[in-house]
Amino acid sequence: MRMMFAAVALLGLAGLASTQDKQEKQDKQEKKAATIKVLVPDDNYQEPVVSIEGVKMKTTGATRTFQTPPLEPGKTYVYKIEALIEPNNYTKITRTKEVTFKAGDEVTVDLTKEDKKNDKIVVRWVPTPDDIVDKMAELAKITKDDVIFDPGCGDAIMLIRPVKKIGAKKGVGIDIDPAMVKKAQEKAKEEGVADKVVIKQGDVLNEKDMADAADATVVLVYMGDDLGARMSPVLQKLLKPGARVVSHRFMLGDWKPDKTVKVMGEDGDEYTLHLWVVKEKK
Repeated sequence: MRMMFAAVALLGLAGLASTQDKQEKQDKQEKKAATIKVLVPDDNYQEPVVSIEGVKMKTTGATRTFQTPPLEPGKTYVYKIEALIEPNNYTKITRTKEVTFKAGDEVTVDLTKEDKKNDKIVVRWVPTPDDIVDKMAELAKITKDDVIFDPGCGDAIMLIRPVKKIGAKKGVGIDIDPAMVKKAQEKAKEEGVADKVVIKQGDVLNEKDMADAADATVVLVYMGDDLGARMSPVLQKLLKPGARVVSHRFMLGDWKPDKTVKVMGEDGDEYTLHLWVVKEKK
């Protein structure tokens, strides 16, 4: 009898193991990977770097394909896709999207289009030569009555020179980099204009940080096209009629300049300057 019970028990265990194996195989068969296609701009200074859930993709090109590990059926998954895009050698754009999908899905994430709300843009600081700053001040017709604003001011040369050479009433600049803010403040002290030149840390895409533009009669700016386009509506909203804006090289989105001139620098290079005069609000 004992041998019979033992045999029955062994058969039962074998049957249970067999059932578990079948269930595991069935579960494994039901799991399916999902396919994510990521589209990125293909006309960049550098090849875009794409990360999925914080892991960099090894593939390159305008279309990147990623296959997930086998996923549980019926569940919904959310992945974060991030692309670092460099359209030129001075601008870096971080563009992020979340994609929702299920096991077996094929989804496409389009990161080729500008996202004005969520794109994070950083522009590398490049100094404008002193003589070109003077030409910008001349184009803006700066006088002793003017208050100058410089968004993304860098070392604040566009504020310091008009205040020191022309005697402009005041200069206010903002920069997102605290190290650059400190450098600009120190330079203003060295040039003896710290009492008339104010430098603050701020983001040109944050309207609160741009509030000083409302009191400016002149804006001098040297900023990439991407960031300039994003900042343009804020400037147009804050500036009063008659205020003048002069940009070194770059445009301000679809806001058409009233005048564009080319000037020759002391270094022998040709520079393009754009002038806008703020019109009466309609």
